[in-house]
Amino acid sequence: YGIAIPKCVSASPTAAPTDAGPQPTDSPTLSPKPTSAPVIKTAEPSKAPTPNTFFCGETYQDAEQNCFTATPCPNGVGCPAGESCYGIAIPKCVSASPTAAPTDAGPQPTDSPTLCPKPT
Repeated sequence: YGIAIPKCVSASPTAAPTDAGPQPTDSPTLSPKPTSAPVIKTAEPSKAPTPNTFFCGETYQDAEQNCFTATPCPNGVGCPAGESCYGIAIPKCVSASPTAAPTDAGPQPTDSPTLCPKPT
């Protein structure tokens, strides 16, 4: 198989470029002004949590006495049938801020097992 010589031979190099391209100037040129950075909208930071003071109960007294076990209803809805949502304005129903460690250590382990009484 043979390849024709004109396809394999490039033109001889020249002494200077044949396309000079942009030439330098004696004074600086001005570039276009930069655009401002894009503005990305994000959600506003959330506020500190507001403690719930609305609880379900058959009566206001029921909701107040059982606020730690009652169904919360922070939006005024969601109570079980037969109960209504009550706003409890007493500090008793607002839990304290969490602590770094438990405030009650609870039962401590022993060195030996504890025996339970025998069933009767």
